[in-house]
Amino acid sequence: MDRNEIMRRAKWPLIFLLVAAGVAGAILYYYYFIRIEPGPLLESALSQAHQAKSYSYTLDSELDIGGKKQKWIQVQGQQAAESYHFQGETLGTPVEIYQIGMRSYTKDPVSGNWTILDGVDLSTQQLYMAEIDPLSSFQFKNIGEPLLLGKEEVGNIKCALLELEQPKVESKYMEIWWKDFTYRFWIDRRKEQLVKAEITAVSTQSRDTSLTMTVDFKDFNRKIKINPPI
Repeated sequence: MDRNEIMRRAKWPLIFLLVAAGVAGAILYYYYFIRIEPGPLLESALSQAHQAKSYSYTLDSELDIGGKKQKWIQVQGQQAAESYHFQGETLGTPVEIYQIGMRSYTKDPVSGNWTILDGVDLSTQQLYMAEIDPLSSFQFKNIGEPLLLGKEEVGNIKCALLELEQPKVESKYMEIWWKDFTYRFWIDRRKEQLVKAEITAVSTQSRDTSLTMTVDFKDFNRKIKINPPI
């Protein structure tokens, strides 16, 4: 058998492997991104998120007032059993709060001292609601029919990207101040887990004012221990 014949025969296994890899890739793409049913996927991801006993998040919120953009909220936080902690800035003012059981710790941005209150749960009040519990902004009376926009990676996670227009939101506070909502959700297709969410809305007080809020989620149901400040 001459060298050319050997080379021709050696190519066939390689060609077969390449074809097989291509077919496998197409099947996986079809399964994870084309065969997606957006409604059930979104319901599953939101249900898992709201039922989680703990999670970490980064929240970035921006106002557009007559074409001028202004940072509203920029915080990082954690939620765990009967406790939470977040720190960052609200309208340029440093803020840091712990809630552990029925005791809250609020840091004074000027002195750095902590104000401690017993018998107060700040998560039951509207003040700092978005910072304390960002998932409260993603509760709906009716989600309607979400649209599958495609796929997108968040970090190294391959996500299905869904969009929801004009949903009936659960939060009365949100309804008072905002309207014309559009929500986007980045969902880990394999785990059906919420990775990132975004809200855009227009002020009910002024058409020239709009909101964009983006939240990145991670560590769902991980063991998170929140200790009070020293």
